[in-house]
Amino acid sequence: MSAEQNKAVVRRVYDEMLNQDKRSIIDEIYAADVVTHDPFMGTVTGVDAFKQLLATFDTAFPGHRVKVHHILAEGDLVSVVHTHTAKHTGQFMHLAPTGREIAVNGIEVFRMADGKIAEFWRHDDDIGMMMQLGAIPAPGQ
Repeated sequence: MSAEQNKAVVRRVYDEMLNQDKRSIIDEIYAADVVTHDPFMGTVTGVDAFKQLLATFDTAFPGHRVKVHHILAEGDLVSVVHTHTAKHTGQFMHLAPTGREIAVNGIEVFRMADGKIAEFWRHDDDIGMMMQLGAIPAPGQ
């Protein structure tokens, strides 16, 4: 697939899967053996493991949304610069719901194969998110 076609598949992650809550397209756009690299969850393999990881965020931050700032592609790689916004209303790891609104900047990288997402790296500002949730102090506090 071309870089533009790869970008179009990745754009569906944000436009449909996340911002329209269409989790039903996961099997259509992610490979069955997708490898997900996530700072919180580590590296997991398989679309079911990815779905579990996403469910963790859906439970803690229902209705979270993502604003895409840039999508860049070269060959089989697609990078996305974005901002997640959400309200923390469910359990997240060791954190009870805080009711706090958060905005988290990040970069995600996708490797495409045969028209599907074969590998995914999530690089969000997790320290900033934990500060916004009150789990760790902000600098100078």
